[in-house]
Amino acid sequence: MTLNTNPKRSTRCYLKGVADELRSEGIAVLITTQVFERVLVARLDEDMVAASGISVFEYLVGSWQMSQTVVSNLRGAKGKALDLAVREARVKALGEAQLLLVSYMGLSLQIPDMFPQLGRSGRAIMADALLADPNANPLAEQLPELLSQMAARFANDGLPEVIAPVISELGLRSLQRANRSLLQPGFRSILAALDTLTTNRQIAAAIPHMATFDPEDCNGRRMQTGTALGPFLALSGFPAGDESIAKVYYSDAPQRSHQDRESLHTSLRTTVQFLQSALFEIVNRLIRSGPVERTLTLQLTLRMLATNALRSGMQVDFTKVVDDGFADNLASVWMRLSEPFTNDASLSRLSRVDPDWVTLRALRSVRDGGLDDDQNHISTYWRELTRIDADKEQIDAYLEQQLRDQMPSDGGFIPDCFFVTAVALHLGFVSTIARYIEMMKRIGRFKSEIERVTNSPGMLTPAQRANLPVVMQRWESQLQDMKREKYAMDAQMLDPRRLICAMVFYRFVICFLLRQVDGQGAFPQQAFTMPPESGEKAGEKWRMLPEFLVEDAIEFVVFVTTYAPDVLTDSTAQVGQGGNGLRMFDDVLPLLVVTFLARPKLIRNPYLKAKLVDILHFLTYRDPREDDDYVDTLGGNIPGNIRLHPSIQQFQANLDSNALARAYLVPALLRFYVDIEQTGSSSQFFEKFTTRYYIARSLRALWARAPRYVEVTRRFFMQSGLGTSEATTTGSTRRDQRVIEEFVTRLMTDTTYLLDESLSKLAVIRDIEKKPAEAAGDNDDASRLEDAERMARSFVSLAHETVHMLAFLSRLVPRPFQASEIVSRLAAMLNYNLQQLAGPKCSNLKVQDMQKYSFNPRVLLSELTSVYVHLGLRTSKQSAAALSEETEAIDRFVMAVAEDDRSYSQALFDKAYFILEQRSLKSTQSLARLREFAHKCQSAKVDSRAMLFLESEAPDNYLDPLLASLMTNPVRLPTSDNIMELSAIKGQLLSDPRDPFNRAPLSVDMLEPLPELKREIAEWRERKLAEYQSQQ
Repeated sequence: MTLNTNPKRSTRCYLKGVADELRSEGIAVLITTQVFERVLVARLDEDMVAASGISVFEYLVGSWQMSQTVVSNLRGAKGKALDLAVREARVKALGEAQLLLVSYMGLSLQIPDMFPQLGRSGRAIMADALLADPNANPLAEQLPELLSQMAARFANDGLPEVIAPVISELGLRSLQRANRSLLQPGFRSILAALDTLTTNRQIAAAIPHMATFDPEDCNGRRMQTGTALGPFLALSGFPAGDESIAKVYYSDAPQRSHQDRESLHTSLRTTVQFLQSALFEIVNRLIRSGPVERTLTLQLTLRMLATNALRSGMQVDFTKVVDDGFADNLASVWMRLSEPFTNDASLSRLSRVDPDWVTLRALRSVRDGGLDDDQNHISTYWRELTRIDADKEQIDAYLEQQLRDQMPSDGGFIPDCFFVTAVALHLGFVSTIARYIEMMKRIGRFKSEIERVTNSPGMLTPAQRANLPVVMQRWESQLQDMKREKYAMDAQMLDPRRLICAMVFYRFVICFLLRQVDGQGAFPQQAFTMPPESGEKAGEKWRMLPEFLVEDAIEFVVFVTTYAPDVLTDSTAQVGQGGNGLRMFDDVLPLLVVTFLARPKLIRNPYLKAKLVDILHFLTYRDPREDDDYVDTLGGNIPGNIRLHPSIQQFQANLDSNALARAYLVPALLRFYVDIEQTGSSSQFFEKFTTRYYIARSLRALWARAPRYVEVTRRFFMQSGLGTSEATTTGSTRRDQRVIEEFVTRLMTDTTYLLDESLSKLAVIRDIEKKPAEAAGDNDDASRLEDAERMARSFVSLAHETVHMLAFLSRLVPRPFQASEIVSRLAAMLNYNLQQLAGPKCSNLKVQDMQKYSFNPRVLLSELTSVYVHLGLRTSKQSAAALSEETEAIDRFVMAVAEDDRSYSQALFDKAYFILEQRSLKSTQSLARLREFAHKCQSAKVDSRAMLFLESEAPDNYLDPLLASLMTNPVRLPTSDNIMELSAIKGQLLSDPRDPFNRAPLSVDMLEPLPELKREIAEWRERKLAEYQSQQ
C-alpha cells in the first residue's frame, strides 16, 4: 500500500482517502508509526481487498512476513553498515508495525465478520502453514515467531478465541479421509501442527479456556467431533475406527504366516505408539500450564467418560458413544500421566490416594473444591456407580453425610489422576476386552458350524447337499473377513507395550485395594495382614468404593492370563521401572486371589469372586488329557508333550512360598464351592457348574503339587476335632461345620445331575448316529445333534471332575460323607449312577468318537466304585472310641446302600466287578475290597427286613411324617409344630432352609430335641426286635 499518487510499484494500492485526510489535518503524507493503523484499516476496506485479490489475513500475514524479513536483515549482515541508532529506530518501527499486524490477524481470527469475507480465511492459512513443510512454505518457517508474537499480544486479551479457529480447522482436517487413517501420512502432519501450537506455553495454557474445548452441548459420541481435542483423540488403530486397517492392511493376513502377521502387527503398533505419545505430550502440556488449566482438562476428561458410560454395557450402540480408538487413546494418555507414581517400585505415594475421592472431588463443583461440571454429568455418573458392598439406599445416605460433614480437600494431582485413569481404562480398554472375547467366541462358533457341516453332510437334505459348494464358498469368504477383523484387533489388544503399561497401573490399583482391607491398614509399607472374617474392619470407605476398581483389575488379569501370558512375567510389568518392590505376578496377584476368596464378605458381587477362581484355574492349569492321578484306578491318561506356559509353574511356586496362600487358599475354595450356588445372574444355574469345575481343577492341581495342601484339606473337614485356636486360623468353626455339610450335599447333587445330563446327551447322540442312512437329512435331528454335542462336551468334563473330587475326598475324609442326614441320598445317588455305568443300558453310552466329548466311562466307573470302598470298609487302625464311631458310620452307609430298592442289586456289583477286572482298571487288592463291600451289602440286605418289620408295626407318631421311616432321634419343628427325624430334617434344610410343611424359614439350631420321645422309641424298638428275632 502507499500514500503516493505515483507509486513506484504498480502492485501497491494507493490509499487516496487516507492521504487526503492527512493533508487536511496538516500531517505529512507519509506512513509513520503514528498513522500506520489508519493506513492499515483503510487497506483492509472491502473495495481494497477486492481490488487486491487476496484476503485480509493473507495480506496481514504477508505484510508481517515482509517486515520480519526486513527485521532479520537489519539484525543480520545487511544491517551492520547502518548507524546503530538508525538501525534500532527502524527495528523499533517495524516492531510496532508487526504488533499492529499481529493484532489485526488475531482480530480476523477472533471475529472474522469484522473484515471482508473474500479469499482464504485466516484459520485455513494458519492451518496450511502448520501442516506445511518449512522448506516448501515460507510462513511455516517463520511460524514459531508469529505464534510467539500472537501469544504475547493476546495473552490477556482473548488468546483462547484467537487460537480456537485454528485448532478447529486442524480438527476438521483430521476428519478428512487422507488424514484420519493411520495408514496414510497425513495424520502425522496434523499431530505435528498441534505439537507446534502447544509447544508455546501461553497457547497451551489458552487451549483449555477455549469455548470449543468442552462445549456444554457435546455429549456421548459428539465428543469425537464437537470438542477441540476430540478429532485428534479419534485417530484410531482399531478396525471399527478405520475400516481400511482390516480390509486393506490385513487383506491377505489370513494367507500369511504367523511371522508375517507379527511383522504387520509390529508396524501398526509402532504407528499407534507414535500417535499416543504425541497425544500424551499435548495433554501433558495443557495440564502443566497451571492449576486452573489442569482442572479444566480433568473436567473435560471426566465429562468425556461420564457421557460415554454406556460403553461398559453388554450391548453397545456405537452411534451414541465414542469408538474404541478414542477411548483407548484417552486411557493411554492418562496411563502415561500416572506413570510417575505407578512406576515407583516401592509404591511410596500410594497413601496419597484417598478412597473418599468420589465425595471429595467428583461430587463437588469447582467452586467447592471439586471437579463436577455445570450440567452435573460427572457427579451423576460417579453417584450412580455400583459400589463394592453397598446398595443404593446405603450409597445415597453415605454420600449425603460425607458431602454435609466432610471438609473439601484437594489431595493434589495423584488421586485425581488415579481415579481418572481407572475410569478411562474401565470405559476404554477393559470395555473393549468384552467385545474382543465375544468376537473370538463368534469366530469359534462359526468355524465349528463349518466343520460340522463339512464332516456330516449326511445330516443335510438332498437340496442342501446340492447347494453346499455355493454355501461353503460364501461361508469361507465370511470367515476370512472375520479373521481380518481379528488380526486387526490382535494388533491392539495384544500389544505388549499397552498391556505392560496397564499391568503396571493395575499393580497400583490392586495394592490400593489391599491397603483398604489390610488388617493393619499399612500395606504395602508393612506386610499384609489378613482382615477379620466379618469384613467390618474395612469400613464404609471400602464398601463405598466403585466396584469397577475390583472388577477391572480382575478382568484385565484374566484377559492377560488367557491371551497374553508372557506379559505376566515381564520384568517391567512386575515392578515398573526398576527397584525391588512388590512384584505384580509374584507377590501382588497371589495376595489378591487369596484375600478376596478367603474373605468373601468384602465383595458383594459373586461374579467377581468367580473371576478370581478363573485366574487361579488358569494359573494352576493342568491339561485334563494328561491327568494321571485318578483315585484307585490303573491306567488313566499318560502324560505327553503338552507344553504349558512357564507362568503356570511360576505362579504355583509363588503360592507355595506365600504363607497366606498355604493357610487360607484351600479352605477358601471349599467354602466358595458352596457359596457359588447363587451368582445373581440369569444364567447362574449353569455358571455355578463352570466355577465349581474350575475349583475342582485348581484343588486337584494343588493336591498333586504338595502334600501340605492335602493336609490342609483334611484338617478343614475334620475341624470338629481341632482345638479352637487351630480351627479359627482361616475362619469360623461353626460356620465351617455348615459349609462341610452343604459341600457334601452340593457335591452329591452335582454328581447326580451332571452324570445324568452327560449320559442322557450321549444317548441322544448315539440314537442319531445309529439311524439308518435313508433317515439322514432330518433338520430336527441335525439341530438335536448339535445341541446334544455342545452340552455333552460341557457336562462330561464337569461330571468327570466332580466324580474325581468325590472319590478323592471320600478317601481322605470319609466321615462327612457317612453323616446320617445325607447317607441315604448319597447311597441312592451312587447306586443310580452305578446302574447307568454298569447296568443293562451301559452299552447305550458308546458313541462313535468318545474323545470328542472327553468321555471315559471306565475311569468314571472305577472312581465311582472306589467311593463305596472308602465309605463302606475300615481303612486304618484306630483307638477303641474312634473305631466304634467308624464302625457305626460304615454300617450306616452299608445299610443305606442295601436299602435302596430303586437301584441296588448284587448283580449290579457283579457286573461292575467284571468290567473293572476285564479292563484291568483296578489292582487285585482293590478288586478284593470291592468284592468285600458287595458281600457286606448283601448281608445288610437281610438285616433290612427287620427294619421293614419295625416300620410296619410302629405307631404313626414313631414314624417320620415325610419318609415314613422309624425315627431314632426325633426333634420338633417350632415353625409348624411337627416332629421329624433329626437326620431327615437336617438333610432337607441343607438344600432348602425352610419348614417343609409351611415353608417358614427354619435352621438347624432352631430344632427342639425330644429326649423323652427318643427314649420311648428306643425302648419300643428293643422289644419289637426281640419279638422279630424270636419268630425267625
